[in-house]
Amino acid sequence: MKRLLFPLLLLAACHGGAPADEASPTPRAQVQAVRVSTQNLTQYRTFPATSVYPRKSTVTAPVAGYVTGVKVRLGDRVTAGQVLFTLETKERRALGSSITRIDPSLKGFGLVTVNAPSPGIVSVLNIQQPGDYLLEGASLCTVAESSQLVFQLNLPYEYHALAQGRPACTIVLPDSTRLAGTVQAPLASVSPGQSEIYLVKPDQPTGVIPENLIVQVRLTQTRQPNAQTLPASCVLADETLHDFWVMKLLNDSTAVKVPVTLGVQNPSEIEIKRPIFSPNDRILSSGNYGLADTAKVKLVR
Repeated sequence: MKRLLFPLLLLAACHGGAPADEASPTPRAQVQAVRVSTQNLTQYRTFPATSVYPRKSTVTAPVAGYVTGVKVRLGDRVTAGQVLFTLETKERRALGSSITRIDPSLKGFGLVTVNAPSPGIVSVLNIQQPGDYLLEGASLCTVAESSQLVFQLNLPYEYHALAQGRPACTIVLPDSTRLAGTVQAPLASVSPGQSEIYLVKPDQPTGVIPENLIVQVRLTQTRQPNAQTLPASCVLADETLHDFWVMKLLNDSTAVKVPVTLGVQNPSEIEIKRPIFSPNDRILSSGNYGLADTAKVKLVR
């Protein structure tokens, strides 16, 4: 009798721990959802361009003399007539303070100011501090006319149709500042890479834009009116970018995989050409990556 009692107690102990494992809940992905919208959608192509000041004025010393004052720094924006440098001739320095005793009318003799020839930006500064002796005609600085700022765009020839008819465009600076601009007529030559060269004129440039700054020029490729759109985060794809799908909520806890056909796209919005969703359909916008068909989810509002 004692031999039978021990196996029965051991069997009861094993069965007693099973319900605790079976009762543990299955974790669910936390997701958010949006509804489709209808709007006019534009698809862009973006190409690099470089800032250029095609019109520059070299400021030179009008006489031989000593530099007594440097009134600008590299990159300063100047106005026409603004004093950039002051000079003192060799004769003035030789006479020194005695010049006014010789003749009071010679008070300003040998003192020369050098002014900016036009409004613009100091793009080259040859003399950065006082003290140097310069010959007549020596280069002091270069003023790039800010009103003439353009961006040189080397456009691959297969995209030349995007730049026809002086289209409007968007210029995106490295700090994400956006400027409206217009594409000018192409130049007569092509680059070594067989790209057409266009000049893009900003409508209202702000601040000081240095020369040779690399920017992005965004040209309109396609416009689609009344497009059925979803945020780009809703659309998933396979590794080959051949098949696309979204995850649609059947209810607050189940999401199903729905293959889609894409249309016009931009970085934030994508046109869904097929299928046509109901205005009440809810499409996952976050937490959707890696979900299987008929996945169990937890909707976070």
